[in-house]
Parts: sequence; C-alpha cells; structure tokens
Amino acid sequence: MDILQYLAPSFEHYLTLERVHPTRTYSYAARGYTGLPVIEVTQHRPKCKIGESWLYVAAPATARLSTLGSGEKLYVGAQTQDRMFRGDGMGGSNYHHAEMRAGKGDDNPVSFLNTVGKISIHRISAEAIGVIVSRTPAMAPLAKLLLQPRTSRKHVGYWFEQYILSHEHSQWRWNTATAETGIRGML
Repeated sequence: MDILQYLAPSFEHYLTLERVHPTRTYSYAARGYTGLPVIEVTQHRPKCKIGESWLYVAAPATARLSTLGSGEKLYVGAQTQDRMFRGDGMGGSNYHHAEMRAGKGDDNPVSFLNTVGKISIHRISAEAIGVIVSRTPAMAPLAKLLLQPRTSRKHVGYWFEQYILSHEHSQWRWNTATAETGIRGML
C-alpha cells in the first residue's frame, strides 16, 4: 500500500533546499567530513525538538506528495530531533544529512540541485499519523505500528519509515539503508 497518498494532506512543508553555494564549502570535523559544498536552505517550520517523532520525505519542489511519480521519491526518513543542520562554523545554517547527501553515487542532492532544481522536505508528526491511521479504513492494518515500543531511535516516525522502505526501498533514490528485518512480519 502506498501510504503517502493518505498521509500527504497532513505533511508540512518543512525545508526547501534552494541551491548549492557556488564557492562555499564546510567541514564537520566530528564526523570526518571536509570540503563539502554548502547547501542553502529556506526553513518553513521550526526545527524538531527532542521527544517529537516525525516522518519526513524529500521530493522535487515541483512534485505533489500524494502522487509522487517515478524518480520523484528522493528520500524518506524519520527523526526525534533535528540533526539536519551541521558544519563547523556554520551556525546551524547549512543543510547536512549524511545519508541523504551521499545518495547513490552521482545521484545525490548536490547533483540534483545543480541539474534539476530545488528540493522540498516535508514532515508529518506522529500525532497526525495516528489520527490518519485511526480514521482511514485502508490504513487500519498499520495501527500495529503505532503500538510498537518507543525509544529515542525507534518511534512512530521510524516505524512508518521502515514500513515504506520494506515495500518501496528500490523506489527511493537516495535511501541506501534497507528496512529493519521483521517489519513485514509485524503486520
């Protein structure tokens, strides 16, 4: 089941990755990254806070989440606090997401921004997911995901990310990690 068609109306536009700065680079010494290009961002909503649970999706800025086509499913992820902004001396203004930035070889956000255009990142809260699951008969089987034990790493957003990756991993251009073993057996 393509759950984005049901969740799409409740996603918030969180970030727009505008462009790769033509000359600026940054380092993130704590993780061993040096000389990475700066990605300029417009932030549309406040950063996620510790304890919140979010599912997020990256897509071309011109795409509609409810009907993402082939090649428009760029990245799906989950978070409990915002770690998308990093870089030594960047003051939280540089978009850094290690797995998404790495992409799959030459297919990554930097090349996308340079050749195709802007990227939108949309997010949906655990609470909104719960409401939609409870009100949408087609999503009733996913109610089990709302009841999974919660930790700082495994939370509602995480379980829905895992569900999506277990059914659509090859469709998400920049996701390299596969879904947790056993997610299909939970449903």
